[in-house]
Amino acid sequence: MARALRRTARNVLLGVCSVILVALFGTVVSQSWTNTSAAADVVAHEADGVAMLHEMTGLLGQLVATQSAAVRGESVDADALRNELASVATEDGTYGVELQSHERLVDLTAKVESALAAKETGHAAYDTYASLVKLTLDLTRLIGDTSFLIHDPDLDSYYLMDAAIVRLPEAVVYAGQAADLVTLAGGKSLDGEDAQKGAVARFGVSAAAEAVNDGLTKSVEFTAQADLGATIADRLGTFKAAADGFAPPTMLAELATAVDPATLSANARRVSAAATPLAHLLLTELQTLLNQRTVKLSGQRRITVIAVVAAGVVGLGMAYLAVFVRPRTRRRGEDTGEVTAGHARLDNLPLGSLTYARELLDAEALVHAGRSGPRGRGDAPRTRGDGDAR
Repeated sequence: MARALRRTARNVLLGVCSVILVALFGTVVSQSWTNTSAAADVVAHEADGVAMLHEMTGLLGQLVATQSAAVRGESVDADALRNELASVATEDGTYGVELQSHERLVDLTAKVESALAAKETGHAAYDTYASLVKLTLDLTRLIGDTSFLIHDPDLDSYYLMDAAIVRLPEAVVYAGQAADLVTLAGGKSLDGEDAQKGAVARFGVSAAAEAVNDGLTKSVEFTAQADLGATIADRLGTFKAAADGFAPPTMLAELATAVDPATLSANARRVSAAATPLAHLLLTELQTLLNQRTVKLSGQRRITVIAVVAAGVVGLGMAYLAVFVRPRTRRRGEDTGEVTAGHARLDNLPLGSLTYARELLDAEALVHAGRSGPRGRGDAPRTRGDGDAR
């Protein structure tokens, strides 16, 4: 009865310990899976944002070009601008709900169509398209925000994002504004308020170029993508050269000095021509980093599943050992079942009878034989004459 109680207590203790271990392991696994899944969801949102920002970059560049053409009084390429809007709308149809871009894109499209229909030129076109450019920049940054790209904690991807959707678009817009101001001045040197606006635009391009260079240098330094620096080096060099030609990295007061209008306009076009391809390239490299991150997270989830399966197998093994495998114990002085059986027979015989004495001698002989242990291989069997002769 006592042995049964001890065995039951042992099994209960093993069961409780197993439940506690399973609960602790399950908590760790659940937390790991939740964190990994959340990180994977964020990366997926970022990838969706990159896909749409590619099209937004093309739209911004085309819109700035359309503005300059309208300011000059030239025929604008309405089909090219509509094609860019259609490309953005295609991506919006897929990601617009999660990125919260649909309503703003619909509003922007309607205003672009209105501007194309108005066919304004000069200052009126400058003001109209400047508002459209601002709406496009706002939508670009909204997508960067709702896709979590702006909040990316990794330095390499963060600086790629910052250059592609903040700094380079600013450079394109500022360069376009400077070129348009020269057009509005009739090809003459800027003066008065226009001179100040031109100085601000040139400084904006210079500051954006410096931020792009510093940020990409940090991105290359911290990234695990070994060929990132070599991939972006050529286009970054082209953009830096165009930016330096448009606005040398000097003080704002120096940028306010007179500059040849034709040179300023030509340098502004070179800035736009260099910035847009660089932005597309940086977005492509950002997508590559996100793909690598997705593969890594998938590997972590696969390891979690393997750990759960292994823990399940081990747990089943422990449960089997605890329930079905019982240890064999011996009482002191009992080496075989024959000894126990001999003592059991004594309990059924009358005390003092010859049969009782014979059974008692046989049982004691078995006990002594068990205590003496096994004989060695070289021991000779002992005969009665050896010990009894003395």
